Amino acid sequence: VFFMQCGFAMVEAGTVRAKNTKNILIKNLLDACIGALIWFATGMGIAFGDSTDSPYFGTGVGNYALHSRDWSASYTSEGYDWATWFFQFTFAATAATIVSGGVAERCALSAYLAYSVALTGFVYPVVVHLVWDSEGLLSAFNSGSPVLGGVIDFAGSGVVDMTGG
Repeated sequence: VFFMQCGFAMVEAGTVRAKNTKNILIKNLLDACIGALIWFATGMGIAFGDSTDSPYFGTGVGNYALHSRDWSASYTSEGYDWATWFFQFTFAATAATIVSGGVAERCALSAYLAYSVALTGFVYPVVVHLVWDSEGLLSAFNSGSPVLGGVIDFAGSGVVDMTGG
């Protein structure tokens, strides 16, 4: 999933005029870098944090910036979190990058980066929590889900693609 960023960058670079190629490549690089920082700071906490107070998003200060995690290597502990964080970050960055091709040569870099921060830091994590977290309102693993049986999302087709564009 991470290398999809390179693919998106190459597709977009091929669809714009030659004078805008550098801008597109820098935009995609910044999208991934800013996405990683924002997903680390708030995204993972909102998406997979404790949701006893709200079925809409994770709460609790300890969930943000991966503060209260155990980083040992065992799956039975929370050392599994680094791999999970990276995997989920790549989906968040991909959701933000989907729009990039549609606004190539049509949007200021600052406006696109503001969109990327908002999507990666709040919008996408809320949708992830609703569908993928076991305590999420629409999750198939939540017995109190208002949707019959909950939402079953295969490989991010609903969460990533619908959130991204």
